[in-house]
This record gives sequence, C-alpha cells and structure tokens, in this order.
Amino acid sequence: MTIDEQLRQLIAEVCKYPPQSLARKKALNRLLIQIQSLPGLYKSKHPDYLHALNRTWEWVSKNIQNFKPRPPSIQISLVKWINGYLYWRIKDLYAPDDKPSRSFDEPLWDDEEGATYLDRLSESGFCTFSLSGIDAYIEQIQNQETQRIGLELEQYIESDPDGKLKNCHLKAKPECNCMLLIQRLRLKNPPDKLADIARDWNVKYQTLVAHWKRNCLPMLQEIALNLGYEPDIEP
Repeated sequence: MTIDEQLRQLIAEVCKYPPQSLARKKALNRLLIQIQSLPGLYKSKHPDYLHALNRTWEWVSKNIQNFKPRPPSIQISLVKWINGYLYWRIKDLYAPDDKPSRSFDEPLWDDEEGATYLDRLSESGFCTFSLSGIDAYIEQIQNQETQRIGLELEQYIESDPDGKLKNCHLKAKPECNCMLLIQRLRLKNPPDKLADIARDWNVKYQTLVAHWKRNCLPMLQEIALNLGYEPDIEP
C-alpha cells in the first residue's frame, strides 16, 4: 500500500467518527503518527519549536476534515497544508514579547498608521490576496484557483456561518468584533484605517491593533487555509 493510500484511509477513518468520540481520537492518533514521519514538515531551531508543533497538531486534529488533496499527491499537499499553519506558529515564537504577534502580515515601516502589506494589495479585493505577502509583496496572482478561494473567503466573511468572527470581540465591546473589522479593513473600498476605526468605536488604538493582529488576522488566515489556500513555503 502506498503512502497516499494509507493517508487516504487514515483521514477517511477519522472523518467518519463524530467529534470528541473515543474512536475518532484513536484514529487521529494513528493519523498523526503517520504524518509525523512524512518528510518536508517545517523545522525550526527555536527552543519553543515543540510548542508551535503541538499547536499545529491540535489545529490538524480539529480541521483535518477540511483538508482537500491536490496534485501531485496527497502526501505533498498534506505537508504543504500543515506547513501553511506551522509556518505562522513558528513566526509567533520569534515575535518580541512586548509586541503583538504577526501571524498574517507584517507592518510597513514607512507607514505611521501601522498599515500592513495587505493594506496595499490590489483594489480588486480578495481575488488577489496573499497570506504570505511578506515575501511576495503585491505579487499579481491571476491563478483561477486563487480567485476562487478569494471569492469564497469574501463570502465566508460576509455570512460568518458559525458566528466565529462576530463572537471574537474586545471585552464589553461587541461592536469591536473580527467580522466588522475585516469588513472595514479588507472588504470596504477604500478600506478604513485602524486609527479611524479606533476613534469611531472609542477604543485605544494600540488595543485595537493588538486585537486585530492577535485574534482577527490569525482567524482570517485559518479560514483561508481551510478553503484551500497554500502559502508558497519551502520546508
């Protein structure tokens, strides 16, 4: 039996059991053992690398049903899918403790408003978005698959089917939720600036920036990964 056949069977076995069931947990353990032996998983010499890896395994366990195999093989596409999340968890390890984690984009040093690389993407919206804009800043992506994912991401944000984005908000400030922030910062044309939103909602600018970068951007990244986006990452 090939690796792809083994992975296909293991993933199917996990997905057929209900969440939190003992059978699913046992199937997940077998799958994770197999995955950990695959070549190409992203590595780091950071002393807390295992923490990032454990967070990644937790994410895989919760989201494996969203994995969609792509050519050339299940093994390669699964490793790329996992690396897409692990990469950002490793980056979090290198973020200074006194600064918000940069899990989705990087600030532009020449912008006093704290604008990010994604703030300067094409006005065509999410159809040309790039989660790894750090290394491919404003790269024109006209790939049909990327356009599909971009449109699905925009639809997901607008509908927020499970209420995940709307329910993630600042304490005692339900209007300061990730759904509205993403709409104002990513879907609105032209987009609002964080400084203006902070004034509108009567919250401290740094508090809003921290909420955006620590909560909303990683959530947006995770949704995109689940929709099939694969950052161009070399293991």
